This record gives sequence, structure tokens and C-alpha cells, in this order.
Amino acid sequence: MPRSTKQTPKQSPKKTPTTPSTSPARTTAGDRTRSRDAANGRDRHDPRVTDRLADRIGQHRYGMWFDHTTRLTIQKDRLDVAAESQFVADWIKRHFRQDLEAVARETIGENGTIELHVSPESFGPGSNDGDRGGSDEAAQRGPRAKSTKGGDRRGGRGGGARGRLGRRQQLRRLNEFVIGSSNRLAFEAAQSIGEEVEGSPTMLFIHGECGVGKTHLLQGVVEKRQEAIDNPVMRRRVRYVTGEEFTNEYIAAVRTGKIDGFRTRMRQLDLLAIDDIHFLSNKTATQNEFLHTLDAIGLGGACILLASDEHPRQIGRFSASLTSRFLSGMVVRIGRPDPPMREELVRRIARDHDLELTESASRLLSGRFTGSVRELGGALTKLSALRRLDGDRAGAVGAIMVEQMFEGDLSSGTRTPVRLGEIIGSVCERLGIEPDELLGRGRHRRVVLARSLVVHLARELTTLSFPEIARGLGRENHSTVHTAARRIERDLEQADAPEGGEPARGTPLPLQSGDNVTLRELVEQLKYDILKSSSRR
Repeated sequence: MPRSTKQTPKQSPKKTPTTPSTSPARTTAGDRTRSRDAANGRDRHDPRVTDRLADRIGQHRYGMWFDHTTRLTIQKDRLDVAAESQFVADWIKRHFRQDLEAVARETIGENGTIELHVSPESFGPGSNDGDRGGSDEAAQRGPRAKSTKGGDRRGGRGGGARGRLGRRQQLRRLNEFVIGSSNRLAFEAAQSIGEEVEGSPTMLFIHGECGVGKTHLLQGVVEKRQEAIDNPVMRRRVRYVTGEEFTNEYIAAVRTGKIDGFRTRMRQLDLLAIDDIHFLSNKTATQNEFLHTLDAIGLGGACILLASDEHPRQIGRFSASLTSRFLSGMVVRIGRPDPPMREELVRRIARDHDLELTESASRLLSGRFTGSVRELGGALTKLSALRRLDGDRAGAVGAIMVEQMFEGDLSSGTRTPVRLGEIIGSVCERLGIEPDELLGRGRHRRVVLARSLVVHLARELTTLSFPEIARGLGRENHSTVHTAARRIERDLEQADAPEGGEPARGTPLPLQSGDNVTLRELVEQLKYDILKSSSRR
């Protein structure tokens, strides 16, 4: 190429007789290396060395052990190899010393020698290479986080403006996770991986609705493993990404011809956590790449954590091979937070906002937000802001103030009429039955409970009369509907009784999901879902 021919003499003064034999392909690779270094304002490697070394050991291994963890320069008759850490230096000495010696002789002459030493200061913030943590290429290599001890863990001091790196330092912690009956198994499995307990699962697939803590668990495991690693090189082998980030990095690598570097970053990891894995749905090429990544990581004994809104079998347009890999690991569902867990969440979030709540206010908030934990956190954030605007910050916030401040919100009522069809659809989905079963004559316990719930919710959320509800359920006589309403009201009264409610609470509801929730909790969850669904119209 004319461009390569033009650049090579300028970069290569006083070559030995072997130097002019540089091939066009190798010169092009050198041009790319030089242009990248120039763009980043650094001259870390001597291009005469990098080209020859990459040809000898392969671009894959060169990118893994030399491109970002060493500094290769020529000092008179010596090839100077400065390593970022003792770990890198030891590895290079064991595996690449002969290759380096050969490159030194080719580049300098027969008297060329090498000097390998550890020089971490050459890679610090004050060096020419110090800004690599803020570049897009460095960000794609995963969290190169500094130690999470001290003020840098949240990334808000000093280096917080480093884009994606700063965001990756703000990982949630496992010890901040609120544990309840709905997430205990998922937490125990994640904690065992974070602590590298013998016998812990090598693949964990967590699924559940939005806002129930899946992301918290994945980030908590990554943060715990990173915190336990002092070596910055090994810390990079633990990574958290979203499904979207994985897809975007893969596409960018294909378009720029850097697919080998992408595979090196992904397949040499000790722990890979991918959130929102369902984002890969209907992306055939990305799924194939991820399938090979799973196999490569698994063969190396690494751990894989995945999170999705749905069970692996329910994710649409996923390849059978990938679904099979997911099911070969431990698949755990996280359910909605139960009342005690929501009350604890209210206390913790309120404490973070320096907000004091009365017991009745805490109970009211935990009862209103039965779905996403994020919505509960958002409600408390708004309450804290309104409290400051009120000007009177003395004393605890009571239930009356909570009612007033959130008047008109979705939790206080819907602004659009609720349809009977929405109630039927929500109840059938929650109990795992078909609408035809509910409208039929079956007497299965789950079907009977579903009809009673539809009647109760229709009476509470709509203005329909018993005869109108009966017609909606395909009944000619409304007496059966009236009987169902009285039965569920009686059951709710018994369940809410201070003492007499124990037998009713001890009888599990016939839910397909297996959730151990009370009748009152089930009614509140259904009401939340229906109001949320109708508000989207």
C-alpha cells in the first residue's frame, strides 16, 4: 500500500538488513497500532517490536498479554519490557521469554537482549497511558475498577467523570440486599458464587418481574469478587454487562474488524454477569457468538450469571441450543417482595433519605406498592422531596401526610375506567388458568378461587352490578356471583383477624407459581396489576 510504504521509513530509522522484508499485511497492522496510539496521545510501544511479536505469538495472545498490560521500548541494545504487575511479568517470563529474545535479535541485532521488570507507575494516572480508563476501548474491556475501598467506590470523587468506568464503579453490594421468602434461594446461590464457596453453581439464571432485585444480585456478586482481588489485571477478569452492551460491543467489533479482541475480553473471564439477557432475543448472530462464549468460559471453569424478566423457556426467539445451556445451570425465580420484606425496604430507603416515618405511614407505603421495589423507592424519594418543600422537617411523617402527598397517584386510584376483561385477564395470568376455564363450569379449587377474585375485584374497581358481572362471566343467574363475593369477603375478614386468621394463613393458596402469599396479599397484588394495566390505555 502507498500509505504503508510512506510511513514505514519514517518510523524505522537504522534498520538491520532483515528489516526491509516487512510484509504489507504486517505493515498495515503496524499502521493501525500507531494511529491508535497517536489518537490516544501515547507512544507506549515501539512499532518495530509490536509487529514482529504479534506475528510470532498471534494477535490473540498479543492483545491478551502485551497490548494493554506492558510497555515495549528499545533502549540502545536492549528491549525493555515494563509490566503492569508482577503477575503479568511472571506469566510473560514463563511463556514468552524466547519469543521476546528472538524479536530483540531481529530488531536490534544479534547482540540484542531483553530486560523484563515490573513498573506499575508507568500505567498510573500520571503516565502517558493514564487516560485509558476513560476511552471507549478501555471501557469495553470491562471494569478496570480501582479498589472499592474508600471514597472511590461510588466513582463520585475525582475520577467520576470518566464515563462508563465511573458508572461501573457504582455496583450494588450484596450486604445491602434485603432478603425475604421470595428471594432467599436466589440470594444464597448468588452469595455462594461471590464468596467462591466449593460446590457453588457455575451457571446461575435468575428470572422475575422488573424491579425485584435481579440486577442488585448480579452487581453484588461482581462487586464482591472484585473487592476480594488485589491484582488489577485479575480484577478485569470479572465483568458485569447488560444484554444490550454485549450486543453493541459485538456489532462494533464485527464492523471494525476487532472480533478477536472482543472474544479475548469475553472468553478469558473468570466471571461474566449479563443482565437483561432477553435483549438477545431475535438476534441470531449475537446468540451464536454468545453460545460460543458460554462454551469457552465453561470449559475454563468460569462462572456465568444471567438475569431475565422471563424463564429461559418463555423467552421468545431464543435458539434451542442456548435455552438448553441456560437450563443446564441453576434456574431461580425471584418473586414479588412479601409484606415484611417491603416494610424492611421502606425502613432502609427512608433511612437513606433521612426520613422518619411513623409505623402507620410505613405500613401504608408498604401496602400500596406491592409490585416493583423501584416504584417503592421512587415513592419515598418523592415523599422526601415534598417533605423538604413543605418547609417543616421536624417530626415523623404520618399516614395522613402520605395520603395527602400521594393523592392522585396510581396507588391512590386509576384515572381510566377498569374493564371486566382486564380483571379476568390479570386473574387468569396470576393463577395460571385459561379464560375458558374461568368462564366454564369447572370446580377445580384454583378455578373457583379465580372466579371469586374476579367478582371481588370487579365490585371494588368498577361500578358493575352483580347481574352485569354475572353476564360478563357467562352466568344467567347472578346468585352464584353474589355467593362468591360473600365467600371471599368472609375469607378476607378471617385472614385479617388478629388471632383467628392463623388457620387461613396456614392454608396455602392454589397458585401455579408456588408463591406463599396470603389472600389479602394476592388481592392487593392483583389490584396493583389491574390499575397499572388500565393506566396505560
